This record gives sequence, structure tokens and C-alpha cells, in this order.
Amino acid sequence: MFKKWDIIIIVVLICLSFIPELIFGVMMGKNYNGTYAEVTLDGKPYKKILLSEHRGEEQIDVKTKYGYNIIEIKDDSIGIIDSDCRDKICVKSGFISKPGQISVCLPHKLMIEIKSNDTEKNIDVIPLH
Repeated sequence: MFKKWDIIIIVVLICLSFIPELIFGVMMGKNYNGTYAEVTLDGKPYKKILLSEHRGEEQIDVKTKYGYNIIEIKDDSIGIIDSDCRDKICVKSGFISKPGQISVCLPHKLMIEIKSNDTEKNIDVIPLH
């Protein structure tokens, strides 16, 4: 049978085992503060849209010599909802919201890239130790 101190030690060890989970949960649980979408046309910046604080729905019509696209922003995500290109792959790709994700309409030379102001999340290097 368990003694009083056995139960106390087991409870303390169980509580201590959750400390790393709490620490990493707080550090990694940030919701991409400062997330924004950068829209480029033909390789040149067209518009920056702050997604981390955006609420509601908004549409942006992009008309160029290559054709038109309709971009929709829903809360903290963005996507191309209509285009006059033939394959419509850009429309089928859906909405994006996390840093590093990209939506592209190649025939119209339109690119939407999600970026973050948090430099730690933008680092794309694997350290060699």
C-alpha cells in the first residue's frame, strides 16, 4: 500500500513534469503577432495588408494588362476568389494565413505571400551543431 509521502512525491513529480509544457506552450503559442500579406505584381510590391489585426471581410480588385484577380481578406486569412485566367489554380488554392505560405497566379504575375514582423519566425536556417 502507498504511504502518505509516496503519494505526495508522486503528485509533486507529476506537477513538475508539466513545467516544460507550460514554458514551451507560452513561448511557442504566440499567434504570429504582426502577420501581414504582401501582394506583388510582376515582381514589384503592390500592397501590404496587416492580417493579425484585420476583422471582417474585404475585397480587392486587381486589374492589370494580364487580366484581373479578386482578392478576399477574411479576418486573418487572404486568398484569390476569382480570376479570368484559364486554369484557375490560384482560386483553387484557397485561403492562406501563416507566415511562409504563398498564393500565386502565374498568368497574371500576381503573388500573395504571408510574412511576419517577428524575425524569429522568418528565419529559414537549420543550425549545424
